[in-house]
Amino acid sequence: MRLGPSELSSTQTRTLPMKSLAIAVALLTAATSFAQTSPQVEKQQAPDATMEKFRPPPPGRPQPSQPSQPQYPPHNNSGPFVPPNSTGTLVVVSREDLAQRLERLERLLEDIEDRADRDSRNKVRKAQETLENVRRQVADAPLLATVMPRPPPPPPEPMVRPMGDGAFQRWYDAIARENFTDDKLRVLNTGLQNNYLLVSQVMRLMDRFSFNDDKINVLRAVRSRILDTENNYQLYNAFTFSSDKKRAQEILSQR
Repeated sequence: MRLGPSELSSTQTRTLPMKSLAIAVALLTAATSFAQTSPQVEKQQAPDATMEKFRPPPPGRPQPSQPSQPQYPPHNNSGPFVPPNSTGTLVVVSREDLAQRLERLERLLEDIEDRADRDSRNKVRKAQETLENVRRQVADAPLLATVMPRPPPPPPEPMVRPMGDGAFQRWYDAIARENFTDDKLRVLNTGLQNNYLLVSQVMRLMDRFSFNDDKINVLRAVRSRILDTENNYQLYNAFTFSSDKKRAQEILSQR
Protein backbone atom coordinates (compact mmCIF):
# COMPACT_ATOMS: atom_id res chain seq x y z
CA MET A 1 0.00 0.00 0.00
CA ARG A 2 1.52 3.29 -1.04
CA LEU A 3 1.08 6.48 1.02
CA GLY A 4 0.25 9.80 -0.48
CA PRO A 5 2.42 12.89 0.02
CA SER A 6 0.22 14.27 2.80
CA GLU A 7 0.17 10.94 4.69
CA LEU A 8 3.94 10.53 4.31
CA SER A 9 4.55 14.04 5.70
CA SER A 10 2.29 13.30 8.69
CA THR A 11 4.20 10.08 9.44
CA GLN A 12 7.57 11.86 9.34
CA THR A 13 6.24 14.57 11.66
CA ARG A 14 5.23 11.98 14.24
CA THR A 15 8.57 10.15 13.92
CA LEU A 16 10.69 13.23 14.66
CA PRO A 17 9.32 13.84 18.22
CA MET A 18 9.63 10.14 19.00
CA LYS A 19 13.33 10.15 18.03
CA SER A 20 13.92 13.30 20.10
CA LEU A 21 12.06 11.75 23.02
CA ALA A 22 14.28 8.67 22.83
CA ILE A 23 17.39 10.86 22.88
CA ALA A 24 16.11 12.82 25.90
CA VAL A 25 15.28 9.67 27.85
CA ALA A 26 18.76 8.29 27.10
CA LEU A 27 20.39 11.50 28.34
CA LEU A 28 18.22 11.49 31.47
CA THR A 29 19.24 7.91 32.20
CA ALA A 30 22.92 8.81 31.80
CA ALA A 31 22.58 11.83 34.11
CA THR A 32 20.88 9.76 36.79
CA SER A 33 23.61 7.14 36.62
CA PHE A 34 26.23 9.88 36.74
CA ALA A 35 24.81 11.26 40.02
CA GLN A 36 24.34 8.00 41.87
CA THR A 37 24.55 4.36 40.98
CA SER A 38 21.10 2.82 41.22
CA PRO A 39 20.70 0.48 44.16
CA GLN A 40 18.72 -1.83 41.89
CA VAL A 41 21.85 -2.64 39.89
CA GLU A 42 23.74 -3.81 42.94
CA LYS A 43 20.78 -5.84 44.14
CA GLN A 44 20.75 -7.94 40.98
CA GLN A 45 22.33 -11.32 41.63
CA ALA A 46 22.37 -14.62 39.89
CA PRO A 47 19.34 -16.77 40.73
CA ASP A 48 21.53 -19.54 42.10
CA ALA A 49 23.42 -17.20 44.39
CA THR A 50 20.17 -15.69 45.69
CA MET A 51 18.67 -19.09 46.45
CA GLU A 52 21.88 -20.17 48.16
CA LYS A 53 21.89 -17.01 50.30
CA PHE A 54 18.33 -17.46 51.61
CA ARG A 55 18.25 -21.26 51.75
CA PRO A 56 17.05 -22.36 55.24
CA PRO A 57 19.51 -24.29 57.45
CA PRO A 58 19.26 -28.09 57.82
CA PRO A 59 16.90 -29.41 60.49
CA GLY A 60 18.26 -29.17 64.02
CA ARG A 61 20.47 -26.14 63.32
CA PRO A 62 19.56 -22.65 64.48
CA GLN A 63 18.63 -19.97 62.01
CA PRO A 64 21.67 -17.71 61.47
CA SER A 65 21.12 -14.14 62.43
CA GLN A 66 21.32 -11.59 59.68
CA PRO A 67 23.87 -8.84 60.24
CA SER A 68 22.18 -5.58 61.00
CA GLN A 69 22.80 -2.66 58.72
CA PRO A 70 24.49 0.30 60.41
CA GLN A 71 22.12 3.14 61.14
CA TYR A 72 23.67 6.50 60.39
CA PRO A 73 22.38 9.65 62.10
CA PRO A 74 20.78 12.33 59.94
CA HIS A 75 23.19 14.71 58.28
CA ASN A 76 23.77 18.10 59.83
CA ASN A 77 25.17 20.73 57.48
CA SER A 78 27.22 22.23 60.30
CA GLY A 79 28.93 18.93 61.15
CA PRO A 80 30.91 16.31 59.30
CA PHE A 81 29.38 14.34 56.45
CA VAL A 82 27.70 11.06 57.46
CA PRO A 83 27.03 8.44 54.74
CA PRO A 84 23.30 7.77 54.27
CA ASN A 85 21.77 4.41 55.09
CA SER A 86 21.69 3.20 51.50
CA THR A 87 22.93 0.17 49.64
CA GLY A 88 23.92 2.30 46.65
CA THR A 89 27.47 3.21 45.79
CA LEU A 90 28.40 6.74 46.83
CA VAL A 91 30.26 8.77 44.24
CA VAL A 92 31.72 12.27 44.21
CA VAL A 93 30.70 14.51 41.31
CA SER A 94 30.81 18.23 40.67
CA ARG A 95 27.47 19.72 41.65
CA GLU A 96 27.88 22.66 39.25
CA ASP A 97 28.77 20.43 36.30
CA LEU A 98 25.85 18.08 36.95
CA ALA A 99 23.42 21.00 37.33
CA GLN A 100 24.47 22.33 33.93
CA ARG A 101 23.90 18.92 32.34
CA LEU A 102 20.43 18.69 33.88
CA GLU A 103 19.55 22.17 32.66
CA ARG A 104 20.50 21.28 29.08
CA LEU A 105 18.43 18.11 29.32
CA GLU A 106 15.41 20.07 30.58
CA ARG A 107 15.59 22.46 27.64
CA LEU A 108 15.72 19.50 25.27
CA LEU A 109 12.62 18.00 26.87
CA GLU A 110 10.74 21.30 26.56
CA ASP A 111 11.62 21.48 22.89
CA ILE A 112 10.36 17.92 22.34
CA GLU A 113 7.12 18.64 24.22
CA ASP A 114 6.29 21.54 21.92
CA ARG A 115 6.43 19.31 18.83
CA ALA A 116 5.12 16.02 20.25
CA ASP A 117 1.62 14.53 20.07
CA ARG A 118 -0.55 13.81 23.11
CA ASP A 119 0.93 10.40 23.91
CA SER A 120 4.49 11.67 23.54
CA ARG A 121 3.72 14.68 25.76
CA ASN A 122 2.67 12.37 28.58
CA LYS A 123 5.96 10.51 28.31
CA VAL A 124 7.87 13.77 28.24
CA ARG A 125 6.09 14.96 31.39
CA LYS A 126 7.05 11.76 33.21
CA ALA A 127 10.64 12.26 32.10
CA GLN A 128 10.49 15.85 33.36
CA GLU A 129 9.22 14.66 36.76
CA THR A 130 12.11 12.23 37.00
CA LEU A 131 14.48 15.00 35.97
CA GLU A 132 13.07 17.27 38.68
CA ASN A 133 13.61 14.55 41.30
CA VAL A 134 17.23 14.22 40.22
CA ARG A 135 17.63 18.00 40.37
CA ARG A 136 16.31 18.14 43.95
CA GLN A 137 18.52 15.23 44.95
CA VAL A 138 21.58 17.04 43.62
CA ALA A 139 20.57 20.34 45.25
CA ASP A 140 19.89 18.71 48.66
CA ALA A 141 22.97 16.48 48.65
CA PRO A 142 25.25 17.25 51.64
CA LEU A 143 28.58 18.88 50.97
CA LEU A 144 31.25 16.19 51.06
CA ALA A 145 34.32 18.21 50.23
CA THR A 146 35.32 21.53 48.79
CA VAL A 147 38.18 21.39 46.32
CA MET A 148 40.51 24.29 47.02
CA PRO A 149 43.57 25.20 45.01
CA ARG A 150 46.81 24.01 46.50
CA PRO A 151 48.46 26.83 48.44
CA PRO A 152 51.78 28.03 47.10
CA PRO A 153 54.86 26.75 48.89
CA PRO A 154 56.18 29.02 51.62
CA PRO A 155 59.08 31.23 50.65
CA PRO A 156 62.48 29.88 51.64
CA GLU A 157 63.87 31.20 54.86
CA PRO A 158 66.64 33.74 54.37
CA MET A 159 70.12 32.41 54.85
CA VAL A 160 71.74 33.97 57.92
CA ARG A 161 75.49 33.60 58.01
CA PRO A 162 78.22 35.24 60.06
CA MET A 163 80.35 37.95 58.57
CA GLY A 164 83.09 36.59 56.36
CA ASP A 165 86.70 36.66 57.48
CA GLY A 166 87.74 39.26 54.90
CA ALA A 167 84.91 41.68 55.68
CA PHE A 168 85.39 41.22 59.41
CA GLN A 169 89.11 41.91 59.22
CA ARG A 170 88.54 45.17 57.33
CA TRP A 171 85.95 46.20 59.89
CA TYR A 172 88.25 45.24 62.74
CA ASP A 173 91.12 47.29 61.28
CA ALA A 174 88.84 50.32 60.85
CA ILE A 175 87.95 50.15 64.55
CA ALA A 176 91.62 49.81 65.53
CA ARG A 177 92.57 52.94 63.59
CA GLU A 178 90.31 55.11 65.75
CA ASN A 179 91.92 56.71 68.79
CA PHE A 180 88.88 57.59 70.89
CA THR A 181 86.36 55.22 72.39
CA ASP A 182 83.33 57.06 71.02
CA ASP A 183 84.77 56.86 67.51
CA LYS A 184 85.47 53.15 67.92
CA LEU A 185 81.88 52.53 69.02
CA ARG A 186 80.58 54.58 66.08
CA VAL A 187 82.50 52.42 63.58
CA LEU A 188 81.37 49.30 65.46
CA ASN A 189 77.68 50.19 65.22
CA THR A 190 78.04 51.08 61.55
CA GLY A 191 79.58 47.73 60.70
CA LEU A 192 76.83 45.81 62.54
CA GLN A 193 74.17 46.77 59.99
CA ASN A 194 72.89 43.62 58.20
CA ASN A 195 75.75 41.54 59.64
CA TYR A 196 75.91 38.71 62.15
CA LEU A 197 78.79 37.52 64.29
CA LEU A 198 80.23 34.50 66.03
CA VAL A 199 81.33 34.52 69.66
CA SER A 200 84.96 34.26 68.57
CA GLN A 201 84.56 37.45 66.49
CA VAL A 202 82.89 39.26 69.40
CA MET A 203 85.85 38.34 71.59
CA ARG A 204 88.23 40.01 69.14
CA LEU A 205 86.11 43.15 69.05
CA MET A 206 86.04 43.41 72.83
CA ASP A 207 89.85 43.13 72.91
CA ARG A 208 90.09 46.46 71.06
CA PHE A 209 88.66 48.20 74.15
CA SER A 210 90.63 48.62 77.34
CA PHE A 211 88.01 49.44 79.97
CA ASN A 212 85.35 47.04 81.24
CA ASP A 213 82.58 49.60 80.80
CA ASP A 214 83.50 49.94 77.13
CA LYS A 215 83.50 46.16 76.74
CA ILE A 216 80.05 46.05 78.32
CA ASN A 217 78.88 48.63 75.78
CA VAL A 218 80.30 46.48 72.95
CA LEU A 219 78.50 43.43 74.33
CA ARG A 220 75.26 45.35 74.60
CA ALA A 221 75.58 46.47 70.94
CA VAL A 222 76.34 43.03 69.44
CA ARG A 223 74.10 40.88 71.68
CA SER A 224 71.25 40.52 69.13
CA ARG A 225 73.73 39.74 66.32
CA ILE A 226 75.36 36.66 67.85
CA LEU A 227 74.51 33.44 66.00
CA ASP A 228 76.14 30.74 68.14
CA THR A 229 74.51 31.76 71.40
CA GLU A 230 75.36 28.38 72.90
CA ASN A 231 78.93 29.69 73.19
CA ASN A 232 78.02 32.89 75.05
CA TYR A 233 79.69 31.63 78.22
CA GLN A 234 83.08 32.21 76.58
CA LEU A 235 82.47 35.95 76.65
CA TYR A 236 82.70 36.01 80.43
CA ASN A 237 86.45 35.45 80.11
CA ALA A 238 86.81 38.96 78.72
CA PHE A 239 86.16 40.33 82.22
CA THR A 240 88.25 40.09 85.36
CA PHE A 241 85.83 41.00 88.14
CA SER A 242 82.77 38.99 89.11
CA SER A 243 80.57 42.06 89.08
CA ASP A 244 81.43 42.67 85.42
CA LYS A 245 80.81 39.02 84.56
CA LYS A 246 77.41 39.27 86.23
CA ARG A 247 76.59 42.37 84.17
CA ALA A 248 77.62 40.51 81.03
CA GLN A 249 75.39 37.57 81.98
CA GLU A 250 72.40 39.86 82.48
CA ILE A 251 72.91 41.42 79.04
CA LEU A 252 73.27 38.07 77.26
CA SER A 253 70.20 36.61 78.98
CA GLN A 254 67.92 39.33 77.65
CA ARG A 255 65.39 38.30 75.02
